[in-house]
Amino acid sequence: TAASPREVERLYAQVNKFALASHFFWALWALIQNQYSTISFDFLRYAVIRFNQYFKVKPQVSALEMPK
Repeated sequence: TAASPREVERLYAQVNKFALASHFFWALWALIQNQYSTISFDFLRYAVIRFNQYFKVKPQVSALEMPK
């Protein structure tokens, strides 16, 4: 069966909230890697990119209402 518009809206809100959490998680992970990893990679730059994206989309995602 096809998804109802309400189900699509609910899924859209959920996906965006999980994507926001993902940005924050990977930014924190990169900060830890920057401190402890022996891999030659600019983890700090990656953390900044992910935190910037988190703070950029947070207002829009926070404004999303979960349909009942």
